[in-house]
Amino acid sequence: MKPKSSPLNIIDYALLNFEFGFIEPKGTEKTDIRSAFENYELDIDFAIHGNEVLQVFIKASINKGAKKLPGYSIFAEVACAFEFNKNFDIEEKAKQDIGGFSTIYIALNALRGLISQITANAPFGRYMLPSIDLNDLIAQKKQIVTKQKNKALNSNKNKKTGGKRSLK
Repeated sequence: MKPKSSPLNIIDYALLNFEFGFIEPKGTEKTDIRSAFENYELDIDFAIHGNEVLQVFIKASINKGAKKLPGYSIFAEVACAFEFNKNFDIEEKAKQDIGGFSTIYIALNALRGLISQITANAPFGRYMLPSIDLNDLIAQKKQIVTKQKNKALNSNKNKKTGGKRSLK
């Protein structure tokens, strides 16, 4: 098969931050590390900036909560830069869709590969970020951003009125 070119080009990829810790199992009991991996607390966040060049920042916190399970504690953050191929004529809506979903998907896979590669030689073997519902992650992010914007708007309104409410 011959792959078709994408209207989106990845320009660069960079590791911004990586923290790795090993948490030794306590006692003499044998730990089912695969089960522990499945129960790790996982938090993923992302941000997209830019117009001509899209910069996607994505980070994952794995088993970083107050109650850490045996195995690994990881924080990883990467950035990817993308641009649209000038040879494609793309409508603005399609650009937004591609820029919002595909860039996050590619950055997430870069993050997944990095974590997998670094943990491959760790004591309990390779850790792979689990499969996630990317549409749900994006929907959660939209809710958070909307709440932040509304809070900022309300804060600005209160500053302009001196904290007094208007009856209008």
